[in-house]
Amino acid sequence: MSGNEEDKDLINITINAAKRWSLDEDAQQASFEALFRRTDESGRTPLELAMYHNHVKTVELILREDPAYQNGQGSKNHGLLRLINQATDKKYNKNIVQLLSKTFHAGKPDLKDVLALIIAIQTRDTDSISKLLEKDNKDFLSFVDSQGWTPLHYAAHHEFDSILSVLIEAQEKVGNQFAFVDRVTTPFHVAAKCGFTSTVIRLLQLWSAPPSPDTTVDKHGQNIMQVRPASLSPYTAIDENGRNILHLAALQNKKEMVNGILRYCSSSYKKQLLSQKDIDGNTPLHLLVSRGCFIEKLIQYIAPDTSTNSQNWTPRDMLYFQHEIVGEQVQIKMAINDFNADPSRKLLSGSTQTKNTFSSLVLTSRREKKDIIFNEGQKLLMDVKNAKMEDNLQRYREGTNSQIVVSALITTITFTVGFTMPGGLRQSGGTNEGLTVLSKKAAFKIFMISDALALLLSICSLFIYFLENMSQDLQQVTRLHATTVGLNIASVMLTMFVFMTGTYVVLSQSLALAITICLIGSLFFVFSAVQLLRILYDRRVRKNKDHAHEA
Repeated sequence: MSGNEEDKDLINITINAAKRWSLDEDAQQASFEALFRRTDESGRTPLELAMYHNHVKTVELILREDPAYQNGQGSKNHGLLRLINQATDKKYNKNIVQLLSKTFHAGKPDLKDVLALIIAIQTRDTDSISKLLEKDNKDFLSFVDSQGWTPLHYAAHHEFDSILSVLIEAQEKVGNQFAFVDRVTTPFHVAAKCGFTSTVIRLLQLWSAPPSPDTTVDKHGQNIMQVRPASLSPYTAIDENGRNILHLAALQNKKEMVNGILRYCSSSYKKQLLSQKDIDGNTPLHLLVSRGCFIEKLIQYIAPDTSTNSQNWTPRDMLYFQHEIVGEQVQIKMAINDFNADPSRKLLSGSTQTKNTFSSLVLTSRREKKDIIFNEGQKLLMDVKNAKMEDNLQRYREGTNSQIVVSALITTITFTVGFTMPGGLRQSGGTNEGLTVLSKKAAFKIFMISDALALLLSICSLFIYFLENMSQDLQQVTRLHATTVGLNIASVMLTMFVFMTGTYVVLSQSLALAITICLIGSLFFVFSAVQLLRILYDRRVRKNKDHAHEA
């Protein structure tokens, strides 16, 4: 049965013939129902084919004759809700959607709200969702379809992040909280399978967030989130294939999703999260390595791990699972080698395994062939890394030239000011000749201390510049460069303060003028503070954007 409109009469004849045959004493009703469950080579049933071809009459005929959809059974275990979503999503004929919807809630009017909510989620209709949630009777929030999906599953499937918290709060009010059952797909699994990193992260945030006593209470006034069993967790719940959300993220090589899961996963769940095995015996570490998903902080778990999958391969062995380089396997290989070569890192990770305590089952010939490719990839990677390091070093040194001039200028100014005393020297002869006239004034003492500090900082900055030019270590150069920038900023600000205190000393007899000049000079500090705060704010915004991008 192709589902074409031209074949409607043929389908009708076939159904009637099967119906008459099913009335025979030896016939079984299940055989007649199986007629509607048969699929083509693509796995589509007659109903799905009729929907695909947008043939309304054929859809109507099948819905009328299929025993599964008669007598108000349209909502029972036949995936009709999925077909409604499919028809809406793929913009099939509206009459098809209406026929499916009518059959779905036939004999069960309360399912109209379920269907309305699911369609509103699919079409991202926030207003309709809000109106539904305002109803006194919210039993539709407890709906679970034939595959265990709730409205929250559908929201995750359609990446409707903004409605997740509202749905969770509403479900908890009617006593339908997060439920984690082994071998049952959770909203977390749905989002992870679809590759929706932001949805996975948002769900984890809502799950790990502290409970709100104003909203998340059951009918007895008890906080539902507080009574959730500690053993149940979105991190360790597994789907029908035995996979947790980290398995699914690793399978898709979603580095941002993996990092997000690890960021929100508490230490009490992390070991189980990393060690759980799927139906093939693979842990998330096996899949991360085989897919070439390089997460540096997981190397301490991958390198010493000797757990094996159904093929007796360890996570390290998965580097040789494919004959070619996949993803970032070269970086993973280099990181594992660095880890094994550093005893201190082994000690910090808690690994006491020695090099010869485990024998790999990877064939030597296979390993040697792949190692040749790894060596070539490592050489290319190191060449790129060295070239990038040289570019960065050159950029730092070019910027250093102008900063050296600033440091030298401040050093010259502060050194000269130290011997050009405000108010001059005594010229009257006697024991006080050559001494400063204003040396006993408090402002003069502050002036000299500030000048000495500015000279110290600028000279230190010059000295560090010499060290920076001699170093070839990019990390050390970066650290030294940041230090010199900080010293220069401090010395410039102190230079302005030296000017203000020196002016105040020599104009102490004209107090109004001295204060005016000091106020003008203080505007520099206001300007500096505004610019520094702006830089810090921009850096914070960039950091938040990076986190959002990871999510």
